[in-house]
Amino acid sequence: MSNEEKLEKEIMQRLTWDDRIDESQIHVSVINKIATLKGCVSTFPEKILAEIETKFIPEIESVVNEIEIKFPESYRKIKDEEVEDAFFCLLNANSEIDSDDIKVSIKKGVVQLHGKVNSYWKKDKIKKMASQVKGVISVSDKINVIPEENVKDNDIKETLITAMENSVHIDADKVKLEVINGNVELSGILPSMSMYKAVINLVKLVRGVIEIKDNLKWILRYKTT
Repeated sequence: MSNEEKLEKEIMQRLTWDDRIDESQIHVSVINKIATLKGCVSTFPEKILAEIETKFIPEIESVVNEIEIKFPESYRKIKDEEVEDAFFCLLNANSEIDSDDIKVSIKKGVVQLHGKVNSYWKKDKIKKMASQVKGVISVSDKINVIPEENVKDNDIKETLITAMENSVHIDADKVKLEVINGNVELSGILPSMSMYKAVINLVKLVRGVIEIKDNLKWILRYKTT
């Protein structure tokens, strides 16, 4: 078995392992450490989860996600106007986010988000809200993060390092990070998904973070055969 075949097998194992994903109609190919996902799933979150599981494998350098959304035959086609109403219903229910600063355009289930927020976690939350609405097949997030005050890159980095060192859920020595103009780049190989989530959730909350480039990997706890 070639190394590429081993990687393809490991990807499929990961997709099978995640009960949120129906991998039965997903096809995987790996060439030069680039994984391509094809086939179809029934929801947009499922498509994104498949990509996330694949990108965590240390040997995989990038993922091309060509999975299509194929709604079940019994699924009632939802109009774009209904998708927009459902999205703003979720957004308006969240008192921490000013919906007046967010604009959305939708065409055949393809959602584009525009506007501004003052914290990265708000941008992330808005995208997740849009992704969870029934009838959505993709989300393009063009929301700008504009902090209320200027925070120096070194201060952001020091805050992140200190927070990771103080966290019982994170081994700070396994995480490498750089901060340039508020853009945080993360890299390293982590021993578990729980540590990965702890790192990402921490970074999202730090004041001054504008964007996150996530190059973290994590190792699954079983062997491929």
